[in-house]
Amino acid sequence: MQADEFFEMLHTPSVFGKNVKKVTVLQTHISYVVLTDEFAYKIKKPVDFGFLDYSTLEKRKHFCNQEVLLNKRLCPEIYLGLVSLTKTSDSLELDGSGEVVEYAVKMKQFSQDHIMTQLLQEDTIVHRHIDDILSVLVPFYHNQQSSQDIQSYGALESIRQNTDENFEQTQAMIGTTITKDAFDELKQTTDDFYLEHSDVFEHRQSCIKDCHGDLHSGNIVIQKEKTCIFDCIEFNKRFRYIDVASDIGFLAMDLDYLNQPYLSSYLIDSYVNQSNDTGIFDVLNFYKTYRAYVRGKVAGFKLNDPHVSQKDKEQVCSITHQYFSLACYYAKLLQIQMTNSRPLLFMVMGITGTGKSTIAQKLSVDYHAIVINTDIIRKQQAGMDVYERHHDEFDKGLYSPENITQTYKMVAEFAEKQLTAGYHVVVDATCRTQQHRSLISSVAEKHDALVVRIYCVCDDEVARSRLDKRVQSKSISDGRWEIYHQQKDSFESFTDDEKVIIFDTGNEDYEYRMNLFNTIAQKILGEV
Repeated sequence: MQADEFFEMLHTPSVFGKNVKKVTVLQTHISYVVLTDEFAYKIKKPVDFGFLDYSTLEKRKHFCNQEVLLNKRLCPEIYLGLVSLTKTSDSLELDGSGEVVEYAVKMKQFSQDHIMTQLLQEDTIVHRHIDDILSVLVPFYHNQQSSQDIQSYGALESIRQNTDENFEQTQAMIGTTITKDAFDELKQTTDDFYLEHSDVFEHRQSCIKDCHGDLHSGNIVIQKEKTCIFDCIEFNKRFRYIDVASDIGFLAMDLDYLNQPYLSSYLIDSYVNQSNDTGIFDVLNFYKTYRAYVRGKVAGFKLNDPHVSQKDKEQVCSITHQYFSLACYYAKLLQIQMTNSRPLLFMVMGITGTGKSTIAQKLSVDYHAIVINTDIIRKQQAGMDVYERHHDEFDKGLYSPENITQTYKMVAEFAEKQLTAGYHVVVDATCRTQQHRSLISSVAEKHDALVVRIYCVCDDEVARSRLDKRVQSKSISDGRWEIYHQQKDSFESFTDDEKVIIFDTGNEDYEYRMNLFNTIAQKILGEV
């Protein structure tokens, strides 16, 4: 049966049952998915990309069976089994008596409204949803038995095969989906990392597990009763027998791509806290670079698909540009990781409600830095629980000038210990006075640390909304609207020498955020 004829027949509702009145046909570069309201049928395209070979009917049957078997690990209630598509005189039918022309994975259909990607675009995903995902993934990784065969896929030559393949397969895309400068930079950075950090892959071989392999928000269903992670890689062990860091790093990259950088950093922080896998930071930016590149490459394959319209192909070019640009950002972080012998000290400053802690967490993940938060230091110093609320008046009680000065001295001491131990540091503090800022800066100078000063701002209404929500939830910060303007009015201006990067955290535009993150990385690269 010709491909065009087969594709048209998939749009016939009766093929999928007498009671089916309507079908929707979706497609990726490797599959068709037919939605019937009750069930979904996933059919593999007869393609061969080298790393994936569905070129024969027997191979497609085998990989359909593998897909059902492997996905029952994380999502058993959705995957129902294998069905055949058989030929009739003028159409197709499911599991008929005629010649088998294709096989399909039969699944329970779920609402597309519950796909995580959709929910992210609606801005309805919050920290508890990330926690729910990790409550599934962390035990899954822990329970996956490793073996000598599985761990062999963590050898340098195996990992390098994946990245070399990517560069080979995108060579023809230069000038269309990726610029030559971006291609050269990404290939060179990847090669340099192999040369200078080959030992980290050896150290991480125990972290090579039979993972999901395609862990992005489009493969996660979030419903009230259950979080379901589906559509794992079945077609190539090389893409599924991977470092857990590659799996988690994929989802973190996807969140960055979807303009959710702070959910991305929360994901990594929470994963490390639950798994104790602190070694992930040795390879996290490497795998984020790799994953962004893969997505750019795969999206670009659609340009050769005759069933993709010209309008959609124009969108493909936009998508690939964003993925490859994101890969270049991660590559900058990798370059800093490889070339920077100086400790970094980030001063993330601003009045209450301006998003300091959110930016601090993002930087701590991107640069593997220790966060020092004045709210935590202050309450620990007073011998109280960090979540205990203290709504003292401005410059009174726990927040008297004397107590604030003592807190900054403690912050400086703690920062010095971390810098001495060779760690990067993020100081998350209001830094209202030049005296307090100078105290932190002097610690950096003493240890030849490169200081990056970031001043967080936002419109008053944005801050008020954040502070109102904070008062109603569990929070370390005691910040509230009543003291917002008092802090704002008393904030001492920065000197020319302080060279502050101003970050409007209320501006949620993707390009604005990425430009600032790139500015920070470029500043560091220019001074190391």
